[in-house]
Amino acid sequence: MQPILDKTTVPVSVKSPPNDGEHNSSAEGDAHRLRNGVIWTVALGLMFLAIGLAVPDLRHVLDRVSEAHPGWLILAVALEVGSCLGYVAVVRLVLHRGPAREVRRLAWAEQAFGAVVPVGGAGGLAVGAWAMRAWGLPWSRIVNRSAVIFLLTSAVNAAVLALAGLGVWAGIGTDHAGLMYGLVPATATLVALGAFWITRFLTKYVGPEPGAFGSLVQRVASWVRDTEQVAFHGGWRAFGSISYLIFDIAVLWACLRSVGVTAPLFALVVGYQIGYLANLIPIPGGIGVLEGGLLGALVLYGLPAAPTAAAVVLYHAIALWVPTLGGTLSFIRLRKSVAVVPEAIRLAVANERASAGPEHARELAA
Repeated sequence: MQPILDKTTVPVSVKSPPNDGEHNSSAEGDAHRLRNGVIWTVALGLMFLAIGLAVPDLRHVLDRVSEAHPGWLILAVALEVGSCLGYVAVVRLVLHRGPAREVRRLAWAEQAFGAVVPVGGAGGLAVGAWAMRAWGLPWSRIVNRSAVIFLLTSAVNAAVLALAGLGVWAGIGTDHAGLMYGLVPATATLVALGAFWITRFLTKYVGPEPGAFGSLVQRVASWVRDTEQVAFHGGWRAFGSISYLIFDIAVLWACLRSVGVTAPLFALVVGYQIGYLANLIPIPGGIGVLEGGLLGALVLYGLPAAPTAAAVVLYHAIALWVPTLGGTLSFIRLRKSVAVVPEAIRLAVANERASAGPEHARELAA
């Protein structure tokens, strides 16, 4: 996704709007995927609830869920809303010249797709691509802006995991210190982050005919440069990438407190991020797999199993349905507004194409 120029920019020319049939088809497909994701998520949730009620040990976990302190749960819901707003701020930062209302709706819709469509974050990127394409942006710009959002949020995740891993390695606030618990996750994260960052310096070794690998290096390096530009010169909205993660971790912390568990900070952060790797398994809503991943990781870092299981169930319910409900409503509204392709958006896109610098001229013509 690429930022659209300010609506106050004087238009030079306007191309014909995208083919309505094409975008109506994409909207119908996205609506179908979202609807199926919600249905399957509800069905899986009910199935696991039935299993939990039938198995004595699992019923004990559900009993703990029912006994959770409501004050902490209210705080958890508020924190999850804050996390969602953090992502909205990120998308508004990257698409800062787009129409604010439409971009906010798009950000919420992406979160709904990411929550219930069983393809991880790709579901959110797909609906974002549909909206941006309907607004007239070329695919190359859509890929660029999607990559910037991904890299910005991933860089924050990596930095937080690395710092927390070093804290665990040093034994701060946890009995599970050591190489495997702290240093290995921190090192692996820093290596992955460095692999992207170093592409900026590799471009000088790419010749005039770069080939497939050289072209990839150049493209990733441009994404990294654009991400740095957004992060360090984007104003207060850049903090949205931090609150998006930190508030979500705080939701888990509040759920743990609601069942009487006080978790060490660094162990909680590392366990949260390692546990979330289970969400790569394509299950609608992550039902079952996310609970298992988070519980396994948090128990590994020293948290008690039974109350932590109850807290994880509460966390997942909040982290799943807050963005799903808000994002579904936003998608319905976004679909209506995209269908008419607002004139202000078309004019802004035309101006961006006309005023782009030489380095983006060929890209914008795509």
